[in-house]
Amino acid sequence: MRKEYSRSDRLLRKKFFQYLLPTMVTYAALSLNEFVDSMLVSNLLDSDAMAIISLGMPLMLVMAAVYSLLGNGGAAIYALSLGRRDHDTAGKSLTAAIAGGLASGLALLVIGNVFFNPLSRMLCHDAELMPEFQIYFRVLLLSSPVLITMLTFASFLPAAGYPKHSTFINVVANIVNIAMDYVYIRVFGMGVEGAAWATLTGYTVGAVIVVVLLAGKKIRVRATRDIVRSMDLMGEIIKRGGPDALTQIGFSLQFAFINAVAGNLAGTAGILAFSLCIQMNSIVSIFVGSLIGSSVPFLSVLHGQRDFRGEEGVLKTALKGQFIIVILSIAVLGLLAPQVAALYNITGAAEAALAAWAMRIYLLTFIVRGGVIIYFRYLMVIGFSGYASLVSALDGFAAIIPVAWILSKTLGTDGLWFAFPITAVLIMIFIIIRNRMIEKKSDGRLKGILLLEHDEAEPVLDVTITNDASFISGISEVLQDVCEKSGIDSHEAMKAALAVEEMAVYAANKKDQNAYMDILARIYKGNVEIDFRSLGPFFDPFEEADEDIKENILLLRGIASKIENEYVLGMNSTRITIEAA
Repeated sequence: MRKEYSRSDRLLRKKFFQYLLPTMVTYAALSLNEFVDSMLVSNLLDSDAMAIISLGMPLMLVMAAVYSLLGNGGAAIYALSLGRRDHDTAGKSLTAAIAGGLASGLALLVIGNVFFNPLSRMLCHDAELMPEFQIYFRVLLLSSPVLITMLTFASFLPAAGYPKHSTFINVVANIVNIAMDYVYIRVFGMGVEGAAWATLTGYTVGAVIVVVLLAGKKIRVRATRDIVRSMDLMGEIIKRGGPDALTQIGFSLQFAFINAVAGNLAGTAGILAFSLCIQMNSIVSIFVGSLIGSSVPFLSVLHGQRDFRGEEGVLKTALKGQFIIVILSIAVLGLLAPQVAALYNITGAAEAALAAWAMRIYLLTFIVRGGVIIYFRYLMVIGFSGYASLVSALDGFAAIIPVAWILSKTLGTDGLWFAFPITAVLIMIFIIIRNRMIEKKSDGRLKGILLLEHDEAEPVLDVTITNDASFISGISEVLQDVCEKSGIDSHEAMKAALAVEEMAVYAANKKDQNAYMDILARIYKGNVEIDFRSLGPFFDPFEEADEDIKENILLLRGIASKIENEYVLGMNSTRITIEAA
């Protein structure tokens, strides 16, 4: 193949970064409910209010577990199905996830109230904080149905091609939440209870926006009205979303355990120190989470299309990006640790010193853990849900809790904080060893420390070109040559070459100048499949009305045995099949 014809990641990288900014804003909005909310409440009231919010975090994590299970699991199936051009499965995944989210929220509300007293005692061990905590906890339970359902739906929007709408919904919901913190606490004098009512109000507004967008047809998603038939997919949704849900459940157990240990070792100062660490988790998660939220829809669609080269490029971009961001975050936040503690109204000399020290140690965790989080999401995409669940469990509770218990017994509070980075390193060592074992057993299908997948039938053509006429003409010659060398009849090879040229000319005329086009061709027994990917507005070769290129499309239709066209993640994806006579 001529040297100038090769595959690059330029097209996918460009689209990936178009997704990254709105996704980052979305994660920032979600984190507002955690660190800015806590900061505002602690300054409007006192540091005890921040401790109460921290004690209620396990319930928020249970809710997050449910919408992660259904939203991320369902959205992964949605994106994979679109990549495979399976519209029925995509629609069923959305319907099942939303129905499951609403039912789960209602169940959590009922169960939480039935077992209210024992749950309160399990989460709060401080008698002085208990009265206010119970009031806060009861209102927080009330928000379960609307919060879970709304965020489950929002999880599907990036996969459906609406990352900016997902951002808008989350930003508005959390801005309302922050604004109502002030109104309920300062204006109405509701105390820490007002923070819970603000959360409920914010996500109710978000749910209203979703209804308005759907009713006004500003967003169009594939769904089915047959809820019963859609429930056939619930097992697969749980399998796909299980590792994410397990992460949140693990954090719920982890936070309850660490809060109890920190309280026993250092009293309220210990709880405040761990609360500040959790806020740092929220801050760093804005960046790491946005890389995950941007990459997973692309990884899922590319995996569905069996474009493993593109999948590898997106994964490596996400891993490199998170490492750079984490290092910068650790440097800045670590340097400003005392000032950050002061922002949360942790001003007592002893409390502030302990919180700043704990925060600096805790931040070291993300040097390794950021990559682990992104990687276990990749494991889910390629079908290693059980392995991903194991990594999630180790990260959430199965490793951190025993390590924290042992180190806190031997080193006191220092051991508690150092348990987090040490556990992250242990999990990374486990992943490296486990991956080497899986690689050896895969017979060459999975390669390298990342277990990158390779197609059994390697593509005969995998290139990225511009819409330059000489490139288009040349790529036609290249495909004909490689098809003939691969044993395809010269007549069919010529048809495949002509199909590439006509489709490339058509796509070039529908895109902005200097844009890129990915072309991937595979030879199977009896046919040649050619996949095209390009950016720009939606186009459909079946409904072309432009007289200047109509001749190209008519010729293409005459050559091709089948033409399938999709608009996925803001990219035109067309598959042309040439069958042997």
